[in-house]
Amino acid sequence: MRIASFVPAALAFAALAGRAAPAAAETTAVTSIAQLMILEPGDKNFRLFHGAVWLDVDKATTNYRWGGAQCGGKDLSPASVQIVFAAFRSDYAISFEYSVTELKGKSFRCITGFTVSKN
Repeated sequence: MRIASFVPAALAFAALAGRAAPAAAETTAVTSIAQLMILEPGDKNFRLFHGAVWLDVDKATTNYRWGGAQCGGKDLSPASVQIVFAAFRSDYAISFEYSVTELKGKSFRCITGFTVSKN
């Protein structure tokens, strides 16, 4: 009996111990979405990124991407893409958690999470 209760705790500890510390994420301002781009596998840029969002607050200078080589390991699920689109369509406010990645000397802001709220 004692071994049976020890095994789940040991597995949980081993899983946590083997994880690398996550990179610190930054958070955008809470704002509306100005533009949303979704790329399909047939697009020439799909290998670089799978989509991008421009926020009203910084749309002239910045976009937030997911997937592909520019944001390896930072992809949005299809359900998350639908939620982001619903926020865009309904003019809800959103803020993104993102990390900055580099590829070939260029920096990209890659979405790692988001919060949707009513204005």
